[in-house]
Amino acid sequence: MIRLYRADGGELKVVESGNMQDSLWIDAVAPTPEEVESLHSLFRLDLQDVADCLDPNERSRLEIEESYDLVVLRSLLGEEQNGETDVRRVQTMPIGIFVTKDKVVTVRLVPSFSHQELTSDLKRKPKIDTKEDLLLQLMRKVNRDIERRVRPMERTISSIQQDIMTSKRSDVAPTAFILSNNLIVLNMGLLANLNTMSMLPKAKHFKLNKAQLDIAEDLEDDVAQLYEMTTIYREVMANLLNAYESAMANNLQKVMKTLTTISLILFIPIMMTALFSMNLALPLTNDDPVSFWVVIIMSAVFVLGMWMVFRIKQIL
Repeated sequence: MIRLYRADGGELKVVESGNMQDSLWIDAVAPTPEEVESLHSLFRLDLQDVADCLDPNERSRLEIEESYDLVVLRSLLGEEQNGETDVRRVQTMPIGIFVTKDKVVTVRLVPSFSHQELTSDLKRKPKIDTKEDLLLQLMRKVNRDIERRVRPMERTISSIQQDIMTSKRSDVAPTAFILSNNLIVLNMGLLANLNTMSMLPKAKHFKLNKAQLDIAEDLEDDVAQLYEMTTIYREVMANLLNAYESAMANNLQKVMKTLTTISLILFIPIMMTALFSMNLALPLTNDDPVSFWVVIIMSAVFVLGMWMVFRIKQIL
């Protein structure tokens, strides 16, 4: 599906005529083969580049062609579009931004955001009059979505740290492993986006003025900061998972030691009972009613003695 938008008074308006030539932004979401062919014929977009933008595993990069510049970024998939069973799991998708002589064409597999969201989360709505303004807003939107998922992770990590030190450590495993996987996905996506943004000055189909260059530098700094944060969080989570595994292994060791000690304590009464139940001539036999209680008392004395020895040695 292709949506068309034009710049009107610094805002994006839907193009009612349906004519791509009247548009500033052509947003192609999971385009059909006919729509891809239309984009190819009108804007001379390479079919392979369009196909790459629809590949969920496509990496971020900057491509400079004769008729356009292609900026591919990893965009965060919203929770409502996330097909995973657990909505806490992070998933990213590529968004291809083709910048031609006077238009911006985006190609993406899913509608991760709408045109209203480009400025709805900002305290001061920026004006979008040119393709350079639109490009910066698209990049800012991609970065803001990732930032919203990264910022709360510090509180989650602190909660996991506290639970690992308590008896609730067994309950934190799903959250800890999901968070660790999310950090890996975000860290890789941010690194790729950062490398792409650093190459923007090489593009030739959009020219940024001084104010726009400042915005682009701020965006690059924000991405770099988020990348450093996710890198630190990854290291912290790696240490937490190691501590979790050590705690679980220590608990298992204590349980096995306790079971082994109990088995040793119970071994003597079992042996004595088996010995006096054999069909052999042994003391205290010949149907003597006292023999039963003698065996019980001897077993109890041995059990109590071994229990006291293990307690003194701090094994139990």
